[in-house]
Amino acid sequence: MELSSYFDAMSKAKKEYSRSLEPVCRDFGLTQNELAVLLFLRNNPGLDRAADIVSCRGIAKSHVSLAVSQLEARGILARRYDPADRRACHLALTGKGMDIAEAGSQRQRQFFEALYAGVTPEERELMRSVTRKIMDNVAAFECETAK
Repeated sequence: MELSSYFDAMSKAKKEYSRSLEPVCRDFGLTQNELAVLLFLRNNPGLDRAADIVSCRGIAKSHVSLAVSQLEARGILARRYDPADRRACHLALTGKGMDIAEAGSQRQRQFFEALYAGVTPEERELMRSVTRKIMDNVAAFECETAK
């Protein structure tokens, strides 16, 4: 497979991933970014700041900020300030937020089961390894470009 085919496949997979989450967004009246915030917090314990979502998911800071504000206003998310550092704001799912995140997580599992159908555990590990190396190279490009 040519490298461009790989990138085309990943682009299509990303679109299908978003499409697979649309029913959850519709059922709970959420935007894709709002659901992404909920799923990130559910799937990444310990990474509970808006800055973590921005850096790990690559969602624009303004989009994360808007999503957090909307989710907090609806009682889906709560902000908790660190008593030792009032500037540090941690995000936590409320009970309602956990229920929504669980519904989204179920859709995620279904999507990835379908995506990896027929792919052996060894092939998955090889893919993770190659992807990790590519991401390291991308990070190096970003560092070079920033200079």
